[in-house]
Amino acid sequence: MVLGFAFKDIGQNFIAGVILSFNRPFNVNDTVEIGDNFGRVKALMFRYTKLKSFDGKDVYIPNSDVITQPVTNYTEDGFYRWDFVVGIDYDEDIELAKSTIMRALEKDEKVISDENHVNYVIEDELATSTVNLKVFFWVDTLDFGWKANSTRGRVIGRVKRALMEEGYYLPADIQEIKLYGKDSELPLSLTDKRLKKDA
Repeated sequence: MVLGFAFKDIGQNFIAGVILSFNRPFNVNDTVEIGDNFGRVKALMFRYTKLKSFDGKDVYIPNSDVITQPVTNYTEDGFYRWDFVVGIDYDEDIELAKSTIMRALEKDEKVISDENHVNYVIEDELATSTVNLKVFFWVDTLDFGWKANSTRGRVIGRVKRALMEEGYYLPADIQEIKLYGKDSELPLSLTDKRLKKDA
């Protein structure tokens, strides 16, 4: 019985490998996500597909799983859209902030912008202490590894600097503290960072 199941799995993986050899959703060196596995395709065998994850692991996925699980190919057309959120003060001008962010995106040569890949900024959330803006931008994924990730990090830093240079306040989350008991003066001093900066 055990041998029967073992040979059944081998047969399923072999047949799946034959199917993939004629109709595969990726090629060697493509960056893919198969189920919960994410990495670069290193080998296509009849029984399994080998991925190299970006943290250095060798992952062997049975081909029967490859043809039955969702497969996302990040390399096929060479483009991927990143996003991140930045929060500005409620008193700031939202439209001007969005324009500042867009100018920062345009200055990065690794950010792709054309009629098929449009970068934009939208109002995402009215948070506790900030109006959150969500930034969407496109990058090249033909070499998805550290290059795409470093582009995202660089863009975040560029947007932060651009906003701060224009005088925008990027507040941290506000926490409300309630004290119960006798009324007394709080041993606290408050400083407005914006006033301190102007001084």
